[in-house]
Amino acid sequence: MANESRIRNLNARTIDLNGEWHLSSQDQSVRVKATVPGQAHLDLIQANVLKEDPYYGINYVKDSMRKLIETTWVYEKDFFLDDSMVYAIAILDCEGLDTIATITLNGERVGCTQNQFRRYLFDVGAFLKPGPNILRIQFEDAVKHAKKKAAAYPYYVPDMFNMSTAQHGFPHRNFIRKEQCSFSWDWGPAFAPCGIWRPISLKLDEQGILVKSWYLKTSYKAIRDAWEVQIHLELVCDRDQNLVAKLRFDKGLPATEHQLMVTAGQCTTEHSFFVELSPVNRWWPRGYGEPTLYSVEVTLLNDNASTVASHIFQCGFVESELIQDPLTEGRDGESFNFRINGVDMFAKGTNWIPGHVFDRMMTMEQKRSLLQSCVAANMNMIRIWGGGRYESNEFYRICNELGIMVWQEFMFACALYPTNDEFLENIRQEVSDQTKRLMVHPCIVLWSGNNENQEFIVKGWDKATVRNPYLFTVDYHKLYVETIMSSLNKLDTSRPFISTSPSAGVICKTPYTERYVLQDSERGLYGDVHFYDYKHNGLHVEHYPNARFVSEYGAQSMPSFRAWRKISSPDDWHPLSTLSVHRNHHKSGQLEMLEQIEHQFQLPAALSKYYHANFKDVSEILIDISENLFDLFCYLTQCVQARSIVNQTEHYIRGRSEDRRTMGALYWQLNDIWPAPTWSSIEHGGRWKPLHYYIKHSFADVLVSGYQPAKTRSLRIHISNDRSTPIEGQLFVRSYDITSGQATTSTSVSFTVNSHSSELVMQVTSDLLGDDGALAPRLLLATAKITSKVCNKTYEMLPQIFPVRDPFLLACLKKDPGISVVELVVREGALRSEYQIHITLQSLSIAGFVCLEWDRDGVEGYFDENAFWLLPEEPKAIIFYGKGDMSAVDTQKSDLQIRSLSDALHCASTLETLLF
Repeated sequence: MANESRIRNLNARTIDLNGEWHLSSQDQSVRVKATVPGQAHLDLIQANVLKEDPYYGINYVKDSMRKLIETTWVYEKDFFLDDSMVYAIAILDCEGLDTIATITLNGERVGCTQNQFRRYLFDVGAFLKPGPNILRIQFEDAVKHAKKKAAAYPYYVPDMFNMSTAQHGFPHRNFIRKEQCSFSWDWGPAFAPCGIWRPISLKLDEQGILVKSWYLKTSYKAIRDAWEVQIHLELVCDRDQNLVAKLRFDKGLPATEHQLMVTAGQCTTEHSFFVELSPVNRWWPRGYGEPTLYSVEVTLLNDNASTVASHIFQCGFVESELIQDPLTEGRDGESFNFRINGVDMFAKGTNWIPGHVFDRMMTMEQKRSLLQSCVAANMNMIRIWGGGRYESNEFYRICNELGIMVWQEFMFACALYPTNDEFLENIRQEVSDQTKRLMVHPCIVLWSGNNENQEFIVKGWDKATVRNPYLFTVDYHKLYVETIMSSLNKLDTSRPFISTSPSAGVICKTPYTERYVLQDSERGLYGDVHFYDYKHNGLHVEHYPNARFVSEYGAQSMPSFRAWRKISSPDDWHPLSTLSVHRNHHKSGQLEMLEQIEHQFQLPAALSKYYHANFKDVSEILIDISENLFDLFCYLTQCVQARSIVNQTEHYIRGRSEDRRTMGALYWQLNDIWPAPTWSSIEHGGRWKPLHYYIKHSFADVLVSGYQPAKTRSLRIHISNDRSTPIEGQLFVRSYDITSGQATTSTSVSFTVNSHSSELVMQVTSDLLGDDGALAPRLLLATAKITSKVCNKTYEMLPQIFPVRDPFLLACLKKDPGISVVELVVREGALRSEYQIHITLQSLSIAGFVCLEWDRDGVEGYFDENAFWLLPEEPKAIIFYGKGDMSAVDTQKSDLQIRSLSDALHCASTLETLLF
């Protein structure tokens, strides 16, 4: 664990077993150097045994790649114990073995593992010897193991891979406690890797007492009106003895000490004390206060008052509640909202998935960058999805520091699971290990049992659940309530628990009784909702649910062409190429993206025809411009994704008013595991898509948003106030003729919006725009100038093309809007590792969805705004926040790639010339 370096066992010695090992196949036909922590694929790539890039093209499904999974791999480590070393206790600490492993030391069997998510501690004192020692860990084929377990089970237990061939994955992942998406997912590949994926060490003690694990938890106790601090220690002792545990906080909190009596053998001891409310500063999510953290050092002394061991924790004090109460009389349904430190909060955020197939390849710096991108986009919550992996301690510490709330799922997703005794005991240990490790982090505000597994039963995703719903409902309750919730509650009741997401709420909390089934008229009135709609225009708000909390919703887009070209060849540069279709694991995803483009934009006929054509029919003719055409397609999918998801997000934020009581919007998804068509707002590698820029706008503390209701010719403009005080000011609306670039009308209105509410402020009608029955497209801009004493700022609505609901005729734009870079200046940032590039743009005519991107590698960071509209003769200032050494930056105007909707007209013109 990341905490291990902060533990000091003064009478013990830790031998770090990370670093260089040897990896070999069981038959010794392959033997290479290995790096631990890591996974076998990475070592085979490093040794050039695996010559193909796993992420390139369709390499991930080739026989050469899949043969690696079928091979039994053996890790070996030689280490030396000095003859003079004396020890009474020896523990092998395996923080993460992936997954089916057998461990031997000097030829003697130490033990075996069958859970990637457990920490295994083995007593190896009987197997060590002075001088050279050999540690050997053998990993079996996880896919074959899962298949055997499924075949031996008394009845069929379904998972989603039995239903979809588009994901190119392996079945029966539900029978193995391994990262579920490593068997493939609709946004990621199947590699099912193996290896020592987290640190490993040997702990030796010569005095007869060794602390294996330290855990700490803080919680508010209403009955005492004080904070309870609980310390939990797991030790190995060679005799009964008396100890003293001293706890010392920083920032003025009182110190304390406790007498402990431990017994010989494996021993667990727990102690608690109370801290009064007055000296404590609470941990607050970003936007609501400071995320105050405390350092607490725990020191263990023996009966001679000598220090045995010590450990330093980072902790916080926070009260987390999930409110699921009936609404006021006369209103149907129940609330679903987070109440943190007594304050009801609108959750603004996203869903987190693993950032790379191979965990070591996703550095902590890259994870920090993604989390900082959440903060930069005004988010306050992430949901760690249940089909991936529990993150490292350092990850949660970053969330603590940034004030990001974490909805933490246990690792079960889109499947039903076995419930035999062996499996359930494995889960009890997993829940215990992870809860004890993670409960110290104040950022975690909710435990959740799984992703979509209750919905699997209720909606009958597999015929087996339709034929025998009772069997699988009993199994579900046995796993998530009787096993997971029960194990969790023995350790941590300071946070709420739900068994699943999406959920239908609870009928009774004691005993815990879930609602399970909702009538059609009740959907959205209870629990949280997952919602995806690939059929309708993403700008048509009537298709979105009026829900209490929406924890998943999304739309696909391509990665940037810059990212795509690194894993493809020119033969792949078409929306319906073999690679494009194969790599989109969401069935019909490529066609759905094309349909969404045409829902929102009226493409030139030649361009539409080309995108729907068989690429092989035209590839030779268009080889010279296929790059530009595919680049345009990637860009258009990202524009459509941004418009759709932000339109949906703003619908939910407007719904926080009293009539709908929406209190959360977590879109799917933040990040990517590889370059592919997915739902992400940040592509693999860290580049922000337009969606992330738009989400930043929507999640601001004050939001100006507009939408066109069905069967109307008007735009309704709302102002949503997430501040703790009311705001007032003036709303200004301007209209422009898109073709001429001329302003046509302007109007204004005064407004007042209460705290934590949303109000309809203005209705812009076609009459106001001078509608003569054939209204030409208009660009509508709205600006709210706040004049309240506590807030003197300006907020803008994302520009709207009116009519919103109709496909925008791209021919209304000029083929060359005349965009130019007026100025580009590099300046120092706030930190030595940061810099800023100040850019000023202007255009000769209206330019739509202007996107900026650096046309060179090595420039990391984000713009303060992107995918914006340019008005003629109105210069626009943009700042790029770069990461790295400013002295290494030699970016020129020519390095800045600028695209806009007008590029579609240019490509169409070239197409017509070549084809017709």
